[in-house]
Amino acid sequence: MLTTVLLIIALLIIAGLATYAWILVRRVRTIQAEQARKQAQQQAKDEAQRDYIVNSLRIISGNVVDEDLNLSEATIRCKVLLDALLLPESERQRYQILDDVFEQVQHFDTHSARKSLSREERRQQDQDRELIESRHQEALMACFRDLRTFSDPLGQKG
Repeated sequence: MLTTVLLIIALLIIAGLATYAWILVRRVRTIQAEQARKQAQQQAKDEAQRDYIVNSLRIISGNVVDEDLNLSEATIRCKVLLDALLLPESERQRYQILDDVFEQVQHFDTHSARKSLSREERRQQDQDRELIESRHQEALMACFRDLRTFSDPLGQKG
């Protein structure tokens, strides 16, 4: 009789532990499925962002080649976009001219700061900017022609 009672108690304990283990396994699977879903959403978001950046690079570069955008402005925009892609150094090196020219033009005033300059200061900055652009025009144009058909080496799509 005591053996039967102990056996029933043992079976109830085992059944309780098995039920608890089953509940924990279900929770783990639910958490894993949610993590996988969130990871897939983030990956899709990251890919969409990369696609947007690549498309922006192509558009800006096309505007430069078509002479609808000045070299300095395009240089600044494309340099920032390329930085956002976090390309490997071997790939990023192809666009070193953007970094070089960016360093030379980034200090020029823009927007409201430019508007607050005197006419002479604005004219001087324009001359300085144009001189930098003319010095690097050939290399920049080659770079922008290349960027016009840029393909993301890290992205799934081209």
